[in-house]
Amino acid sequence: GESCWPYLIPGKKYFATSLLKPKIGNFLVFKNPKDQKEIFVKKVKTIKRNSYFVEGTVSWATSSKNFGPVNKNLILGKILFSSA
Repeated sequence: GESCWPYLIPGKKYFATSLLKPKIGNFLVFKNPKDQKEIFVKKVKTIKRNSYFVEGTVSWATSSKNFGPVNKNLILGKILFSSA
């Protein structure tokens, strides 16, 4: 979707890794805490012990306000860069 526009563009390919620890400002790929069949990409807003609070970059995006913190075991990786 367009919830991370203009940083992430729909239809473009991005590379992510689970080998690096996410930091504030990184974009995470994770399972939706309320429906683990769904995969989300959101920006890290805050880090608390074993969970992350995330947000989209547009006002109408879903975020941790809607589904709560993202436990670290739901994180699939953090986005490193996009393909050319």
